[in-house]
Amino acid sequence: MLVQKKQTHWEGILQAIQKSYAIKRHIEFFQWLKQDIHPLMRHDALLAAWGDFSTGELHFDVSSALPEMSTQRLLEDSAIVNYLMCNLYKRWVENDEKWFVINRFDATGIHAQSPNPFTQQLIKMHSLMVYGVRDTRGKSDCIYVFFDRTKEFHVPDQMLGMIMPHLDAAIRRIGHLKPVIKDEDLLDSMAQGGLSDREQEILHWVRSGKTNLEIGMILNISANTVKNHLKRIFQKLDVSCRAQAVAKTGLSNGARRPS
Repeated sequence: MLVQKKQTHWEGILQAIQKSYAIKRHIEFFQWLKQDIHPLMRHDALLAAWGDFSTGELHFDVSSALPEMSTQRLLEDSAIVNYLMCNLYKRWVENDEKWFVINRFDATGIHAQSPNPFTQQLIKMHSLMVYGVRDTRGKSDCIYVFFDRTKEFHVPDQMLGMIMPHLDAAIRRIGHLKPVIKDEDLLDSMAQGGLSDREQEILHWVRSGKTNLEIGMILNISANTVKNHLKRIFQKLDVSCRAQAVAKTGLSNGARRPS
């Protein structure tokens, strides 16, 4: 009976690998995770982040059947999750670039810092597994974080070594989702003097009353880098202080952050 169970397990792995070659769209990737990967490794959500982790300039993709835990919801306010993923990437590097598990994960602090529909779902997750991929040629490293609502994440070591390279190859074949730009977002961008995404993130936390040090901790950059960003923001908006910058954009403290 045990031999038959092991045989079925390996057949499932080989079948998952074979099916991965045909993935070309997000919906196909999502169905593959649900039908082929979930039976082998239980998880409620997969969050992929890639880019320059040293500067915090990241892209995201989310695969989950949970309501509100989607790529679009994350992109509406990604600053705090950006900080989380940079922190997990740092742990992966410190762990000799080997995958690791965090059990009894507590995301309540993350939700308190940035309450939104995505982090509302994130606080329901109680364990996670981090798998990283070093991209030496493209200079765009990637980490995959599997979240689960159970208190302990069980990972079959041999299976990871076989499945993850194919998961990585599949997700690189499909284009990542970008924020949907609404009319009001375009007006906000014009009102804010053409600020970059990073500058808009910093301005968002300025409106929230955060100091340079606090903003640096949230975005995983130094307080001095925040200061330099603020100088450019002031120049673009033709203002000389934080209060004038907030007033000129026409948004009070706690207002909706532009995407």
